[in-house]
Amino acid sequence: MTNALQIVRHASPAELDEFLLAQGQLEPVEPSAECWLARRGAAVVAGLATYRRDDFRGVAGECGLIGHFGACDADAAVALLREAAATLVREGATRVIGPMNGSTWARYRFVSAASSPAEASEPPYLSEPTNSLKYPEYFEAAGFVPIVEYESRIQRDLTIVDPKAAPAVAKVADAGIRIEPLAIDRFVEVLGEIHALSLESFVDNPYYRPIDREEFLAMYTPMRPILDPDFVQLARDASGALVGFVFAFVDPLGAAHGAPGRVVLKTLVTAPALRGLGLGALLVDRTRSLAVAKGHRAVIHALMHVSNVSKRMSERTASRFRRYVLYEWATR
Repeated sequence: MTNALQIVRHASPAELDEFLLAQGQLEPVEPSAECWLARRGAAVVAGLATYRRDDFRGVAGECGLIGHFGACDADAAVALLREAAATLVREGATRVIGPMNGSTWARYRFVSAASSPAEASEPPYLSEPTNSLKYPEYFEAAGFVPIVEYESRIQRDLTIVDPKAAPAVAKVADAGIRIEPLAIDRFVEVLGEIHALSLESFVDNPYYRPIDREEFLAMYTPMRPILDPDFVQLARDASGALVGFVFAFVDPLGAAHGAPGRVVLKTLVTAPALRGLGLGALLVDRTRSLAVAKGHRAVIHALMHVSNVSKRMSERTASRFRRYVLYEWATR
């Protein structure tokens, strides 16, 4: 009976973290999570963490989350997912989604199977989800169905200029908006401004919940050593208030995988009141222009919801190279 499967609820966070680290998952489990493990004998063969959220915008009632997922045994993975999801519903969740490590500010969604060699050939970049391509199969076998899709696109030909960018130059200037790079000595102060504008601009994103300034700073401050301040572009109105930004960085993982010189455009935000001015297109094209000036070979437009304006903007200059999916449990 040493191969009998045992599912353990209220498992040790340290043991789950240790197992996930062995599976290549580096984000530690939050203190608010409930940890689950599946064992065969003494061996841990699957693990996950569950969360309960009642503060997602646009979601009625309590939402159960399954995150921090890892597995090296298909049957154990499916059984564990089913048990965790059923427990969340039985204890009051109106829906169960995953993978999501607590919120959309943390790691969430799976890389899905590539549909072409071109999609499979580009190596991962910093901040991109990484997972075994078997993980989506496990979720689907356990009764989960896709509910939101995302993609990353890459512009390899940096001579292509977005046709919407040039007309935006005069409109942005006429609106009294100037664009400046990050002053690295004001990094923490600027992060506070970025946090405030992000809260305003992300409010309609699927499964959005606000986080406080200190939590936001803890997430972004570790990136300071790798930043080229020129790639963090800040749009300010006549009063000096932040009304848009691009947060981009040179990908440190590219060279390690034989793909040096990639700039990752991680976040693009414009104030809701200024949408339609062309500021977003201008900020993206300035990132492209900076990449050329600094000798980089490509710009990645990272992790866009397939129905977002940013994705439609990206289609004018960049091609898709990765897809991602977020799931909901459909079995009741």
